Amino acid sequence: MYCKVVYDVPLDRDFDYAVPAELEAKIAPGVRVTAPFGRVLTGGMVVSVSEINTAPEGIKLKEIASVVDPRPLFGSDLFPLMRFMKSRWGGPIGQILFSLVPPQPYFKPDSAPSSVVIDVKTPSFALTPSQENALKTVRSFPAYEFHPVLFNGPSYTGKTETVLRLAGDVLAGYGQALITVPDIAAARQFIAEAEERFGAANVFCWHSRMLLSKKKKYFSAVSNGLPCVVISTRSGALLPFKNLRLAAVLDEGDDNYKQEENKPYYHLRDLLLFRAKTHGCALIFASAAPSLEMLKLVQDGSVRELPFKEPVPGRAFAPQIKLTDKKGEKSRFLSDFLLEQLTENLKRKETALLILNRRGYSNAYYCLNCGAYAKCKKCGAILARENTPEKGDRLVCKKCGHTEGLDQKCPQCQNLIFKSRGGGTQKIVTELSKLFPKAHLLRLDSDTLKTKAGQGFEALNALKSGSADIIVGTRLASGALRGAKVTLAAVLDAELELDSPDFRASEKYGQMLFSLRGHLSGVADGRLIIQAADKEAYDYSPLLAGDYAAAAETEMLLRESFLYPPFVRLIKVLIKAKETDLLNAETARIKRLGAGKALEVLGPVWCAKKTDVLKKQYLLFKTDEARWLDLLASLDAFAPAKKATVKVSADPYDFY
Repeated sequence: MYCKVVYDVPLDRDFDYAVPAELEAKIAPGVRVTAPFGRVLTGGMVVSVSEINTAPEGIKLKEIASVVDPRPLFGSDLFPLMRFMKSRWGGPIGQILFSLVPPQPYFKPDSAPSSVVIDVKTPSFALTPSQENALKTVRSFPAYEFHPVLFNGPSYTGKTETVLRLAGDVLAGYGQALITVPDIAAARQFIAEAEERFGAANVFCWHSRMLLSKKKKYFSAVSNGLPCVVISTRSGALLPFKNLRLAAVLDEGDDNYKQEENKPYYHLRDLLLFRAKTHGCALIFASAAPSLEMLKLVQDGSVRELPFKEPVPGRAFAPQIKLTDKKGEKSRFLSDFLLEQLTENLKRKETALLILNRRGYSNAYYCLNCGAYAKCKKCGAILARENTPEKGDRLVCKKCGHTEGLDQKCPQCQNLIFKSRGGGTQKIVTELSKLFPKAHLLRLDSDTLKTKAGQGFEALNALKSGSADIIVGTRLASGALRGAKVTLAAVLDAELELDSPDFRASEKYGQMLFSLRGHLSGVADGRLIIQAADKEAYDYSPLLAGDYAAAAETEMLLRESFLYPPFVRLIKVLIKAKETDLLNAETARIKRLGAGKALEVLGPVWCAKKTDVLKKQYLLFKTDEARWLDLLASLDAFAPAKKATVKVSADPYDFY
């Protein structure tokens, strides 16, 4: 007997092995094995078994050393899912398979428990007509059939409650349900509510920062088909469900649902459309501001829309929305009107949330003589100033983590006098501490969420409890407002949100504004303040009217006229090399390769240096659905020169 094995390496191929007679009964596609790979024994996965040796003649095959699993961990949809992910987003088959199955040989599933206790606690309050209609519609779907649905409506119209009731139906029927949220902060907030309703033993929280012991426990339970409700970030969609009856995506329009920083690359929306169809289950997308890609699916009839119109009782308020300048007489970062509102909030002992999508003390440190920025000596990125009680005032590179002191020497004019320019979340907190010395201030961004001891988790709790006076956060804070006691929200720099190489910048900005507006419509005297230097740069009239559909329609027309998704498919190819000539030569080769299969090729566009020796630039290929897979396969199979590297990203979301 012979088998083909793949490994968790960036090689898009399998390897032939002979199977010893004593292991023949244990070998099957989907089980993990250990086998000689190079000079060492390495963990791999069997992808096929045969009695025919397909290796070239004259080659003596090595033998499988041991079989790790008594049965495949994932299930029958492992290889169809792998083939779908490869055709849709590219990547080596080994890395895709080991994103679905843990590569560690000691990661073995536990046996299923002998008994399971299901006790679903459903609130008894009256539902709105939209909620009743959605529940009736979804409950009427025939079992084991694929039905994709969009719950579309403003915040506080009961979309999440409807999803939870449907998940309760699934759990009561001893099925498995998946509910995804955009980020870890939202997952942590949502898990307590789910545990209270479904019982802590039946709710699993899944995200990238979990302990391996918990991952093993939850992976085993899902793999054994245990009835459960999984609350997760995007990675939960890769779990080995055996009895998936409901999948739901909350805040569907959030761009965190796209993974392209690590392999495998995928978008949760398309991945769940495939998995739900494979499992034959209901798939629900819920959003107050759906992505244009989702709205296009609705227009094409691929997804059914169920509108949520009526607000839940006690949440029908009209928030005040005000556009102001970006600075005032007392502050370079806060307008006079915002300072008045903050003062009013402090008197009322209410919580305010200020959003600035930039971390650190300042966004740049520049030479007063010639204006040159202080740059990281390790990777070449512009340094940001950061001031913490633990580590003091210093310069930090947000790309590679390198730190430097404030004593800088200008590389251009040798000047020694530098000054901070702009401000990030930390700078705003420093400014507020001077203006409101008695206020309880907290910061909520990825820096403060790195460790459990960071104040980010205190800020998350303070959103719900109202224990903080002012919370300053990046855009992720707007996604953690479920149940928050925030009565005043402010976007501190509209231009920063809109000034981006990303063609989705306007859409993302609008989604954030409608998210804030939606939350404030659920509290009495809610106020939203937007600081902008150019008040004509964005059309705020749909926001003032609370009409997201109008904002989306305008954006859709612009996308269609300029030929951007959802009207075309995009593929980004990032090329890196040490030498400029080699970089340009490889870029030209790739451009020639894909030009005949693309509608248009944009670029090359230079990027900030990632290391002190590599330069990088990217090409953007526009193509249609008919030529999409062929173009992606050609680009994915491209073999770069020895000293160059290439990264292919289908449906890109990162343009920096």
